[in-house]
Amino acid sequence: MNDKIHIPAKKIIPEGQEVIKITPVAYRALAEVVNESGRSIRQVASMIILQAIEKDLIVYDREE
Repeated sequence: MNDKIHIPAKKIIPEGQEVIKITPVAYRALAEVVNESGRSIRQVASMIILQAIEKDLIVYDREE
């Protein structure tokens, strides 16, 4: 089993808009972490994203 996170590859241009929408399932999972950590949703989501990148946990599945 591969322990990495697989994400379809797609290029975007950051527009300075810092708002994202997540699925209800992802929100509930994030809420559980937030409730345990005592930190804000913004802090927890940012920490998860940055750690996934820093620890090389993401594999980009590029379509050919």
